[in-house]
This record gives sequence, structure tokens and C-alpha cells, in this order.
Amino acid sequence: MWVEPEEVGLAAPLWVSERANPFFILQRRKGHGRGGGLSGLLVGTLDVVLDSSARVAPYRILLQAGDSQVYWIIACGQSSD
Repeated sequence: MWVEPEEVGLAAPLWVSERANPFFILQRRKGHGRGGGLSGLLVGTLDVVLDSSARVAPYRILLQAGDSQVYWIIACGQSSD
């Protein structure tokens, strides 16, 4: 789903980059999908404990504007499709 762009930092400890090109990055939240280890288990538990209205979609697409280090969330969803 498209969302109103929101500025974020790329080095978010709760997200793993799955695919990237010079403009876009597809990220998966730790604790969803394959693997994850202990940190993924903790993030998954945190997501379950939180109220459903506060849950974060497990996938997101970031846009990098030019050569800056600023990234914008432009889409999020329940699957990578």
C-alpha cells in the first residue's frame, strides 16, 4: 500500500534489506519470513505484544533521493509482492 512519505534512517536495527537498486530498497522486518535468530524472535514477540493498531507492516519500500543519506518510506505491506 502506498503511504504518505515519511523520512527514516537506513541503519534501522529492526529491518533487513532484501533487495536494492540505486533508487529503491525493499526491507523486511526482523522476525518475519526466513531466519532471524534471537533478535528476530524478540522483534516478533514485541510485534505480538503491541496493540494491533500499533503493529508495523513487515515489508516496506524506501526511496533514496539523489546522493543524500535521507530515505523515505513510500510503501508498506504484508508481503513482498
